[in-house]
Amino acid sequence: MRNGREVVLLVEGNEDIRNALKALLENNHYEIIVTGDGKQALDYLKENAYDMDLVVAALDIPVIGGIEMLKLMKLSQRMKDIPVVVMLPMNRESEQKDVMDNGAEDILFFPFDSRVVLNRVHNILMSGRRPTCVNIMEELAARELNRCIDSLGICKCRQCRKDVITLSLNRLKPRYVSSAKGKLLSELDQMSYDYVPEMLRALTESAEIVKKNPRHS
Repeated sequence: MRNGREVVLLVEGNEDIRNALKALLENNHYEIIVTGDGKQALDYLKENAYDMDLVVAALDIPVIGGIEMLKLMKLSQRMKDIPVVVMLPMNRESEQKDVMDNGAEDILFFPFDSRVVLNRVHNILMSGRRPTCVNIMEELAARELNRCIDSLGICKCRQCRKDVITLSLNRLKPRYVSSAKGKLLSELDQMSYDYVPEMLRALTESAEIVKKNPRHS
């Protein structure tokens, strides 16, 4: 994102299609970067990956084709998390499985419906908005409750489980870590060892409160 606007890299060899999509997206407040082939796109992403919110690429692009570009992006530590939408002609619908198997988030068939394009782009960008850090105690509380729920003697309905976790988290100091998947799992394993006694105490106390005042129907 730059200056409050999501950045979309548009990769299309056909100038007419490229210009039409660029105008459509710019009119809806996206910042658009355009390239005419897969190599140009990859070269740009190598230097600007962390600013990029979405790549919209045609399957048939010069120099490095759409599938090969997808594969190279998913192999790159910098580029692998950038969502990619691939554009396919209607008469090549049979190729969509290959596209999705290689890491595309979605497919746009053309001729395009402008509303469909804007909805797809909007939905993907919204789904990609993740917190930069998370309170790992939430996951740890859920894990420990699943492990010891029989010994706590509480109802196993969704409401009671939710109430126990909520009360427990209010008794515990939050521990924030990066939401990057590898970092999250690593920290969770370490905290499972370090904080289990504290977590079990909070769960036990909270379970007693929920048993006396259940909110399930």
